[in-house]
Amino acid sequence: MIWNDAVDLGERGRFPAGVHFRPRGDRSILGLWTYDTHIEEPRFPPAFDRDYADIVLRGLAVMVPGLSVYVGRSPTVVVDGGYYCKAPDNRPLVGPTGVEGAYVLGALSGFGIMASQAAAELLAAGMLGQPLPAYAGAFHPARFDSPEYQASLATADSSSGQL
Repeated sequence: MIWNDAVDLGERGRFPAGVHFRPRGDRSILGLWTYDTHIEEPRFPPAFDRDYADIVLRGLAVMVPGLSVYVGRSPTVVVDGGYYCKAPDNRPLVGPTGVEGAYVLGALSGFGIMASQAAAELLAAGMLGQPLPAYAGAFHPARFDSPEYQASLATADSSSGQL
């Protein structure tokens, strides 16, 4: 489930939409919230907000009120993660690169699990020379070569599509 509304966490502040979770086995959940979306140079190991688990749990409790019983009870949590790889328009890169015979399927941002199969099907169709759907150009890596497309990015909402 993904919560598409901003969340007011009182003294902690107002957080953007996008808190989400999915079951992880039969007795736990995986909760995520990419509320800090500034661009940074990757470093290893990645650093996490020390209150991340609490903030995510409080956000999830807005979506699923029954989870509020765990707020402040210090449930067993593991904070782990990495970086979302994104293109400037937050659309995947699917198609040929500028290198003969090399293709890319990447920049799936936070939608990798949900979009990877369709992206792979699109890539395979292109590699095999099959007809591509009308939307294929929206993911083609060469879209950034267009001055018109670059101009449209300059005025676009950079948070659009953030998960």
